[in-house]
Amino acid sequence: MDLRRWGSEYEKQYIQLTEQDIEKVALNYHNWQQTDYKTTYKDVPEFCKSASFEDTVANDFSLVPSKYIEFVDKDSQIDFETEMKRIQKEFTTLLKEEKDSQNQLINAFKTLGYEL
Repeated sequence: MDLRRWGSEYEKQYIQLTEQDIEKVALNYHNWQQTDYKTTYKDVPEFCKSASFEDTVANDFSLVPSKYIEFVDKDSQIDFETEMKRIQKEFTTLLKEEKDSQNQLINAFKTLGYEL
């Protein structure tokens, strides 16, 4: 349950949850509240964790979520060499297109009798 994949973005920095998203959050919370929560609830990386009293003692009673919730390092899964070659190819194409556009603009001005 990665909340960043839920809802819809607005004002570039916020996520607005849909009714379905809210229902998923509520269901997860209610499952956690059950007597048999060990069968109905599960921790979800980057979303939630059921921390025990011992966990909070070990973290000096801090309630900062990042001390408990597992975060996935998505950057470590990127093949740097492959990604750089992809970016290089894309950038080379963009530079060629820019040069072509510049030449077309220069020729358009020449056709009108003006030099750039």
